[in-house]
Amino acid sequence: MADAFKGIIVTVLLVFAFAVYPAYRQAEQAESNIRQQATAAAVEFVDRIRSKGYVDPSDYHLLTSALDSTGLLYQVQMEYYKKVLEPIYTDPNNFSTFQGSFSVRYDGYFTAEILNALYPAGNPPVPEDAASRRFRMRAGDMFTLRLTSKETTMAGRMKSLIFREQSAPIAIKYGGMVRSEAP
Repeated sequence: MADAFKGIIVTVLLVFAFAVYPAYRQAEQAESNIRQQATAAAVEFVDRIRSKGYVDPSDYHLLTSALDSTGLLYQVQMEYYKKVLEPIYTDPNNFSTFQGSFSVRYDGYFTAEILNALYPAGNPPVPEDAASRRFRMRAGDMFTLRLTSKETTMAGRMKSLIFREQSAPIAIKYGGMVRSEAP
């Protein structure tokens, strides 16, 4: 009886050691590769538009096609913060009361506003390379891209099955200050 029990335990451990664990490690490596591809796509997109000073439809298409190549579905959130300097007055109606300093405020524009500029509704359709389909930014403004996978990877599913953990989506945030202004 004890020998049969030992045999079952050894068989279960061998199956785990030679089948489940290598498959889990391979799935983790695949998830790491997907994460690297998505991060590279985000970095390339954000750095390109920060250098150019505008977002155009071809940039957005490059981002979405690079994300499609990972095999996962992503939620793309873009955030643009326009820097606004406001002079400080003791009496806002009297310009001679200027205090010699400015307050800084950031006005936020998000994915919906950016995509409305890239893909305007109207008839007739505007050509994709038209300058009116650019979302323009100024030097000193801030741009951030957030990517969140809507699906679970194989490694995430295996981790939740084996370790009873909640699988976390792939989440990437990248951004920075706009370096150049659009011509």
